[in-house]
Amino acid sequence: MQKIPSDLMIEQLEMAKMKLPQGVRNEVRELKYCTVSEVFVENEKGAAYLGRERGRYVTVETEKSYEIGEPAFEEIADGLATCLREMLKGFQRVLILGIGNPNITPDSLGAKAVERLMVTRPLDPRPESFTQVSAMAAPVFGVSGVESAELAEGLVKVLKADAVILIDSMATGRLERLCKTIQLADVGLTPGGGVDNARKEITRRTLGVPVFSIGMPTVVDCRVLLLHAVGEDWEKYGENLHPYEESLIATPRQMELATDMGAKLIAFAINKALHGNLSTEEILRYLY
Repeated sequence: MQKIPSDLMIEQLEMAKMKLPQGVRNEVRELKYCTVSEVFVENEKGAAYLGRERGRYVTVETEKSYEIGEPAFEEIADGLATCLREMLKGFQRVLILGIGNPNITPDSLGAKAVERLMVTRPLDPRPESFTQVSAMAAPVFGVSGVESAELAEGLVKVLKADAVILIDSMATGRLERLCKTIQLADVGLTPGGGVDNARKEITRRTLGVPVFSIGMPTVVDCRVLLLHAVGEDWEKYGENLHPYEESLIATPRQMELATDMGAKLIAFAINKALHGNLSTEEILRYLY
């Protein structure tokens, strides 16, 4: 069976369809407005089995992609912030990069999130509860001529950052998760990996400091649409997508609204995690 690309760890578990190996744990919490799943890959056997790096993967799923009201927004942002705060405990200088192409709406999540971040490195003096944060959008190689990994490596050295957060759009293998899921992980990422356009990885191995990633799936492989339409026999109809059967992706019409909401959720979660658990109102006063 052909493998449908996905960046989500939770979908790796579903594709496995077997009992989890020793060293892999999955914990699920049902909240009022969302479901939080945490997957812990604790050894190399589990990592090899799932085809992912060792680490912690947090997935937050909700029912709506852009019509998220205030109570739901607060619950999702606070849940992400709590996990981020645990992961980032002890880091004083954090670099945040928004990966992607801001000119293509499904790939604009990172750039949009950066616009809503509290950049605190220029503050002098800086409140004691605030982490020193630097942030910028990192255009894709085809636009800038600079690999995101090269940019990250240079900035880490210049800024002496002791941790990096990457914000990027993702791909999902499930239509029901499109623009309704946020994944946070402590393992870095490979830009473009979910759409078969992998670039140089941005991880602790390449940068020498811990790298965290957070993103939302904004595209789905069109073969998933076939799966939903015709069921398990979808592979028989793959030739109908020729010559794009392995490269055609779909995205919702409301993508502008969905990326706006996803970027806001991610940015406010990061702001809360790095700056003393500020309220949404305090973050808005700082930004505007």
